[in-house]
Amino acid sequence: MKSNITATRTSIMENAEIQFAEKGYEGSSVRDIADRANVNAAVIYYHFKSKEQLYKAIFTLRLAQLNEALRSNCPDESQTSYSRLGSYVSIYIRKIRENFYFHRLLNAEIFSFRDGFFKRSILGSVSGNANIFKEVLKQGIARKEFRPVDIDLFLMSLFHLLHQVIGRSPLASELLSIEEIPEEEMIGRIRDFLFYLLYPQTGISGASFN
Repeated sequence: MKSNITATRTSIMENAEIQFAEKGYEGSSVRDIADRANVNAAVIYYHFKSKEQLYKAIFTLRLAQLNEALRSNCPDESQTSYSRLGSYVSIYIRKIRENFYFHRLLNAEIFSFRDGFFKRSILGSVSGNANIFKEVLKQGIARKEFRPVDIDLFLMSLFHLLHQVIGRSPLASELLSIEEIPEEEMIGRIRDFLFYLLYPQTGISGASFN
């Protein structure tokens, strides 16, 4: 019985995620989500009480999953800073791929902050994830494996680049003709670009993102 309840709740959230990403929060009704999830609207209200609570539950879950993925897959400290950064970026890219619709929602909310909940949740998650990357960059600079870049600006560029390109935003699609380029090739271009920015001298091949 419990497994059925969990499966129903998961299905509602996954279908709501797609609905919100395609139609927006305001453009999606509980009935729309119920039809997509093939359940009665009353079932959604049983699990989430309101559309807003459902929307917030999606953000709480996905942000926690991203944070857990980064923290539970820590690369070996003995690895080079290049390899460690490459590992974390690979995890980040994988989570964007796995939760493509959520990251479309995240991009939209970053520029709106519907209420205090979203501001706290998103900024708290971003700050926690950024700190993981910061430590790798600081270590790389201390070891002279990286140039002394402005870490904060580098991370701003990194996260924005990943969300725009891997998340296939309209802007990235237009400027980079993403639809015409295999995703692995684009990931390789991102890798080479990032390591070109960091490496003290040009000409190094970055860590694998596979």
